[in-house]
Amino acid sequence: MRWLRTSLMYVSLWIISTAHLIRYGVSIFSGEKGKLSGVRIIILRDREVLLLSHWYAPWAWTLPGGGVDANEKPEDAAIREAREETGLIINSIAGEVGTYKGTMGKRDRVFVFYTGDFSGSLSLKPNFEIMARSWFSLDDLPKELSPANRRRIEAYKSGVRGEQGKW
Repeated sequence: MRWLRTSLMYVSLWIISTAHLIRYGVSIFSGEKGKLSGVRIIILRDREVLLLSHWYAPWAWTLPGGGVDANEKPEDAAIREAREETGLIINSIAGEVGTYKGTMGKRDRVFVFYTGDFSGSLSLKPNFEIMARSWFSLDDLPKELSPANRRRIEAYKSGVRGEQGKW
């Protein structure tokens, strides 16, 4: 049964990667010259982290996040994406774990921020994109957590800040 769960997680990650590739192609054809930046945000409450699951990739948990719009700062994108995907209002970004090169070439970057400074309540209803949201202990993360997101959470826990590398 474990192999099935692991297989389904990787199917979900393939779907997410395909969506990322399509977004990259659209950015090239729309005149953005293939510029593609994304954000993830580690939202913390006590010793818990907020993770979510997408409708189009239901077998994997990920950190909240998404694309950076044209002329938008990555920090502002993280705040916007957190609000859209979780319902929480981020009051401030505490810091950045790192900036990572994505899989779509040198113009593809992913910024990972963290915060525990938020207000509001977690949206409990599914929406068009997000199927589920849940708090998980930093010491007991789900097996279906995206490997890249797991590495960023582990880096945060280890005190890594300003890391550069591959996603």
